[in-house]
Amino acid sequence: MSVLVADVGGTNTRLAILEPSGNLSAPQRYSNDSYASFEAVLEAFGPQKFDGCVIAIAGPVTRDRAQLTNRNWVFHRPTIARQLGLPGPDSVRLMNDLAALGHALPGVRSDQLSHIRPIQNSAGTNGQALVVGIGTGFNVALVKLSQQQPVVLEAELGHACPPASVSHALAAAWGDAPERFVTNEDVFSGRGLAKVHQLLAGGTLLTGPDILANYENDVAAAHTVDLLAELLGLLTQQLIYMYLPFDGVYFAGGVARGILGSPARGHFLNKLKSPGPFADQTDRVAVRLINDDAAALGGIAGVATSAGLLHRDPV
Repeated sequence: MSVLVADVGGTNTRLAILEPSGNLSAPQRYSNDSYASFEAVLEAFGPQKFDGCVIAIAGPVTRDRAQLTNRNWVFHRPTIARQLGLPGPDSVRLMNDLAALGHALPGVRSDQLSHIRPIQNSAGTNGQALVVGIGTGFNVALVKLSQQQPVVLEAELGHACPPASVSHALAAAWGDAPERFVTNEDVFSGRGLAKVHQLLAGGTLLTGPDILANYENDVAAAHTVDLLAELLGLLTQQLIYMYLPFDGVYFAGGVARGILGSPARGHFLNKLKSPGPFADQTDRVAVRLINDDAAALGGIAGVATSAGLLHRDPV
């Protein structure tokens, strides 16, 4: 018997099977635009017999119910249990997608990472790391690392207001920025990238991926990505004060990779430097980029095992 693990992002859904050996098999990726619901994705994956199911979702999650932030996909534990032929809703667990990535941190390999700002000198360690996801949406998860399963604190920071430093920088570009950029996700997401570009390009509307792809060939696209990199540096500076992640800040998601994987990284690093209290410590916090979108599946598998959904093979 095995467990179905699923990572449902704003754009794509990834499914895999957690085998009794503890290994993941049959990974598949599905474009959400091609399906009307998560249940339709499960049908495309094909009939299987499972012991349980763990689903990470890009949106607010309660014990029995969740919904994607950017589309009307609803996740209901009893409904999913019935579709998969599981004994009951207790065989299904729902969790936030950033929390899943937090659980994955201990198992992220070096080849899945890029170092944006390596630790210059030891800043000390407090066992805390922060995962920051920027893709279709925006969110963070604080991770308390330990020798056992990490403790992950969930949040919905994408729906909170940007810090004053970000708002001031936006207001310097557009006086009515407070009305245009009400939440963090209004700025730091694919949608935010498109909105900033539209303002800079005089109304030209491009998608976030197109803007990132045109960075080296289009002045407006380059200006947009450079500005977002500066704003991201200001935001990260505040996140370090908020969460004290002396074990590192880990960025993930397509927009984060597009910005920090480009020459705009220099703009990010310049704004990240902290002139405030404790700068001698906060300026030495490592910043890393998770390059593999499938990394979260490992965290979901760990949650499935610790929740007792997987019956492991005897060693």
